[in-house]
Amino acid sequence: MALYSVHLRGSGFQFLAEAAFVRQAFNWKAFFFGPLWLARHRLWVALLVWVAVYFILIAATRTALSPLAAFPIGLALQILLGLEANRLREAKLAAQGYHLVEIVAAPALDQAEAAFYHHFEAPDATLDNESGAQGGARP
Repeated sequence: MALYSVHLRGSGFQFLAEAAFVRQAFNWKAFFFGPLWLARHRLWVALLVWVAVYFILIAATRTALSPLAAFPIGLALQILLGLEANRLREAKLAAQGYHLVEIVAAPALDQAEAAFYHHFEAPDATLDNESGAQGGARP
């Protein structure tokens, strides 16, 4: 079962429609399609860093590294991107004013969304930070 972090821009019910769900796992799409994934999520700085690192790797392959040594380095860079891709998305969301409100366990994204929104259908549900300060107990 996967874990999804739920990020909201504000702290009221009017912000629930803008909720962002980020899966907490290795990102295979970022691993296989690194620059396309970065561009799709508009992570421009990370994309520029990715391009610069690969240009340096290509230049080093022509002068100092053998192609046999460059392959594991490139693979390690793609593994690093797969591991950190969702953290990059969370950092971008934080820069846009989103904050973490909940972690949801569900097998798929649509079920995580349903579980999160079902939680706030109850009339006594609140989105304040006091519930998190009381050890996660809900009123």
